[in-house]
Amino acid sequence: FLESMWSVVEPAIDFVLDLQTPRGEILWARHEDGTPWSFALLTGSASICHSLRCAVAVAEEMGHERPDWELSLGHLAHVVRTRPEGAFTPKDRWAMDWYYPVLGGAITGADARRHLADRRHEFVMEGRGVRCVSDKDWATAAETSECAIAHQLAGDHQIAMDLLATTTPMRRDDGRYLTGIVYPDLVTFPDNECSTYTAAAVVLASDALSSSSPASGIFVDHSTLPDIINVEPLVHETD
Repeated sequence: FLESMWSVVEPAIDFVLDLQTPRGEILWARHEDGTPWSFALLTGSASICHSLRCAVAVAEEMGHERPDWELSLGHLAHVVRTRPEGAFTPKDRWAMDWYYPVLGGAITGADARRHLADRRHEFVMEGRGVRCVSDKDWATAAETSECAIAHQLAGDHQIAMDLLATTTPMRRDDGRYLTGIVYPDLVTFPDNECSTYTAAAVVLASDALSSSSPASGIFVDHSTLPDIINVEPLVHETD
């Protein structure tokens, strides 16, 4: 399987890393004419951390040495952890900017638990789920599920289980999940929407927390992945 997919993985990762800045973050996209966009998002760069780490693992398994990928991963993880001024477009009110550095594996262990605890009061509505944005009482099943995975990875299993349990009121009788509920009015938003990405997030979190499938550890067990190397920043904040 890996051999059959290598011709997809290698150019995909090279395409992504061609958008990496000297500081380490990954620019969000390219325009139709091929020129890169001018900004990076923390959530995007954080999720790429995990994808790139998995790609390095695939390369190693196949006997391909890609030290350039490993170095790029080191710089990417560093900038996600430290968030130097100007690296990312400010999105602090979005929950994803809070937990994705942990979900992507850039922040780990006790640091991850502290990171999640620091802004928990802004995003978690106890017994209801995770706010999509900090200034609205709109709990979304996808963000709640992803946040549960992040807590599981950080070693907070009970918090992860409690968070995932709050998605139950969003489950419809046919098994689909509402995108979100606005409290205290119990209004669904968007109106009665059951999005596929929401269902996917719930499935991934349920699997990660229950170890139900052979793929259950992909987000919460990084023991089989290569270490992220520690690197000095290529561009200092004062540069």
